Amino acid sequence: MNTLRIIIAWVAFAAVAHADPLHVVCATNDLGAIARAVTGPEARIDVAARPDRDPHAFEVRPSTVRNAGKADIYLEVGLSLDLWSVDVVRGSRNRNLVVVTCADAIQPIEVPTGRVDASMGDVHSEGNPHYWLDPVNAISVARLLAERFAQVDPARVETYPANAEAFALRIEERLPVWRARLEGRSFIEFHRSWGYLAERFSMRIAGRVEPLPGIPPGARHLAALAELIREQQIPLVVRDVYHTASAVEFLARETGVRSAVLPTSCDEPTPEAFLAHFDRVADVLGMPIEGPGSGESR
Repeated sequence: MNTLRIIIAWVAFAAVAHADPLHVVCATNDLGAIARAVTGPEARIDVAARPDRDPHAFEVRPSTVRNAGKADIYLEVGLSLDLWSVDVVRGSRNRNLVVVTCADAIQPIEVPTGRVDASMGDVHSEGNPHYWLDPVNAISVARLLAERFAQVDPARVETYPANAEAFALRIEERLPVWRARLEGRSFIEFHRSWGYLAERFSMRIAGRVEPLPGIPPGARHLAALAELIREQQIPLVVRDVYHTASAVEFLARETGVRSAVLPTSCDEPTPEAFLAHFDRVADVLGMPIEGPGSGESR
């Protein structure tokens, strides 16, 4: 009986001790959007990396470190994408900061089977880190966050899982629409970014502008890629906003292929923006093929 009283008292203390809204700092907008879906409007959500900056090589701002110093939870992408998150956590000097590696919720793809070295470019030894571009993975991340948030904030132990399932339902309702537009499409990507999306919706990535991850393309690689576009009639090349346009412009001039700037991150850290991003992806990658393009779309 004494043990039961102690447990009840501890749970009550934990609930009172975290009566304030949860404060979460997130590495990217996409993690921020999923976090917001799970917390609801009450929590404070801060984001480190802007969506128009390359998350592989991000310079941490002092304001992000200060925010982490006052936060309850830090969400990192993992799979060596945001190695700079270590600097955020260490610099915060926040001994109570709970760090959640969101990649723990998913099954990575493109995991190298042999030795990884610099000759292979910027290869991630744990697998492709762009997992949020499969919307089903976002459901897995949301459920993981519901568990972690409830551990830190037991007063809302029922709210977080309910919000995560509501978010999952919103995604599941849209999956057939996205699949109808994307299934079977072929395209060329700039960086090794869209593998999760392609696998989810049975798409084909015909090639990449980068010969190796993080390595700029040379003339020989671009010539071979142009030939592939012509032979296989690939309709589209996509790049992110922070990728240089010159290589894509060359391919468009040489082959008439349509090109587009297609961000890999949503515009705002909200669930609405996260879902709207996949609508935009479907608009770009699922656009009807009408012959050679006439410039880059954004």
